[in-house]
Amino acid sequence: MTVPTASPACVDAAEVDSRYKFVVALKAKLPPGVAANAASHLCLWLAAKAATEQPELLRKMSFLTFSDADAGSHAPVSGLSLVVLEGRPAWVRRLRDQADASGLLYTDFTAEMKATPEQALDYYGIAVFGQRDVLDPLTKKFSLLR
Repeated sequence: MTVPTASPACVDAAEVDSRYKFVVALKAKLPPGVAANAASHLCLWLAAKAATEQPELLRKMSFLTFSDADAGSHAPVSGLSLVVLEGRPAWVRRLRDQADASGLLYTDFTAEMKATPEQALDYYGIAVFGQRDVLDPLTKKFSLLR
């Protein structure tokens, strides 16, 4: 059961637009702790980036407020799928480039930054939000994170 909320980012369950999804694509063979850390930061950054750069996408992210049997509130929880994938480092870089070229909302996580030219960056992962019909072809080579 969802509980109505005044938050502009939260929607009613009937408003969830399942044409959209979240994807986190990580570099294969990352140690589990590094993968969890990267995925967590990517998701946080993606929501923050939407709030500051593309606030119109927050409602498309379909955040819901759930209540428990004691009337406790649990929000926000997205009603959309979020898949965590893994693949070759070159695939992660290519997905980043394709997301950028397609105008998709994305954020990336690298091992290093300031002193490293972009072509030498070691991308640990990327988080992308957008329509399934755009994202699915871009991520078809990746497999589910194990």
